[in-house]
Amino acid sequence: MIPSLGGAIFSKSLAAGGSFANDIIGTVARGEVAGSITGDMAAQSLSSYMGHTAIQETTREAPRYSDVEIGRGRITGVETAAGSSESLPFAMYHVEQYAVPQGEFQKIFTADGTQWYKQYAQDAVERNPYMADGDKVAYHEKIVKKMPDPPKRKDRM
Repeated sequence: MIPSLGGAIFSKSLAAGGSFANDIIGTVARGEVAGSITGDMAAQSLSSYMGHTAIQETTREAPRYSDVEIGRGRITGVETAAGSSESLPFAMYHVEQYAVPQGEFQKIFTADGTQWYKQYAQDAVERNPYMADGDKVAYHEKIVKKMPDPPKRKDRM
């Protein structure tokens, strides 16, 4: 299949971390157009949108992204820090569309200057009941990573 001229320009800009691709990614991320970006294209798009692609030739190593979905004012996925094998789920919420999240979060700016709240999965206790001796209920407990509840959308408050 022959790519469209717009698709070819987007791909070239995306590979370089260019503003054309980042403007399109930002438009989808903020929900200004219907739909979302998913799959391998979303992971590559997020690297560009976070500014990592443009600085790739510097000494700073960028994280890797997977299971990314971009659209409707939020970005979700899994982030693996450079040089690490530990992956951590995250969610980003557009500051103009979402209330301040509960719990720990960061405010970050993407390559197009848009501000986002970013949260990572936090430690939580998972409890699974079982029947112990003497017909008593007991629990197997383990610590798992769990995303905090998402913040409320401002247009639904």
